[in-house]
Amino acid sequence: MAGDLNRVILVGRLTRDPEMKATNKGSFVCRISLASNRYIYNKESGEGRDEAGFFDCIAFGRTAETVSKYLKKGSRIGVDGSLRWSSWENQEGKKNSKVEIMIESFQFLDTKGARDGDTGGDRSEKSDGGYRSYTNNPGSDFTPDSNFDDEDIPF
Repeated sequence: MAGDLNRVILVGRLTRDPEMKATNKGSFVCRISLASNRYIYNKESGEGRDEAGFFDCIAFGRTAETVSKYLKKGSRIGVDGSLRWSSWENQEGKKNSKVEIMIESFQFLDTKGARDGDTGGDRSEKSDGGYRSYTNNPGSDFTPDSNFDDEDIPF
């Protein structure tokens, strides 16, 4: 059915530094991995606990450049995007598949000082440059509806 809903909104922390590459055509691609917690409550024991989920995300164009420039392992970020499923066959003939979140927009959730490595002070305070949102725009070299070839992505 055309127009099915495919939307993901996720808040988490980067599990490693962003991995930025340039495609053969000169566009930028950035991969990040987010850890996001969910709370699980056990009715029988009356106890709850947090469980981490790990999500691979990919950004293109100006969004990729911004993510790579300003985020690092441990940075807190909110992402809005869609799921992208891909499959391939490895050299041994084994079929593999994965699901990634294609970032369409994101928001820094650390203050500017925390992004610059300053962990002191009140992190809930909105400092100059904190909590800014970024969205792919029509002028960027990639939009979520762009047609791209997986083989052009160098990793």
